Amino acid sequence: MTLAELLRARGIDPASVFAYRNTLDPRDAVDHIQSIQDLVPTDHVRVYERMQDGPRLGSDVSMLSFIGEPEGRARLMGYRRMFARRPGIAPGDIVYDYDVAHLFHNFISRAKNPVFYDSIDLPGLDDLFGSLVVQWPAPMMVKRRPCTHPGLVIAPESMLSKADALLS
Repeated sequence: MTLAELLRARGIDPASVFAYRNTLDPRDAVDHIQSIQDLVPTDHVRVYERMQDGPRLGSDVSMLSFIGEPEGRARLMGYRRMFARRPGIAPGDIVYDYDVAHLFHNFISRAKNPVFYDSIDLPGLDDLFGSLVVQWPAPMMVKRRPCTHPGLVIAPESMLSKADALLS
């Protein structure tokens, strides 16, 4: 089953959503944050995805937020609408979050064109957060894909509802 088929079955138009595979840039790493998985327990994945070098996510767009995993897989962590801020204007909740202050400063020091985003959660996929895994199409360096991409296939290890599993 493709990601697009799953979204259609959930009543979401896959053509209006993109998928983003987030990984930690090695230049942003600090002692206690070495990979994107280190940000999961405290929900700081959301903070990190809102820091981009350039306007990569667009503005007023719907996004499925995935974290990169080994062997080209990606795990769903959120479904949000993203809103770009003016270049260089960082949200206070990022600037004053002491748990990721070093990560933020490392990002600022390396980014050529820092763009920050605000986001709001969207309904309809909450039950799949953390359990839906897709195979990400090569090349892995392409972090933003349309949800209609035929290479975004649901991985066998995904834990789907019985209704979703019947679609496959």
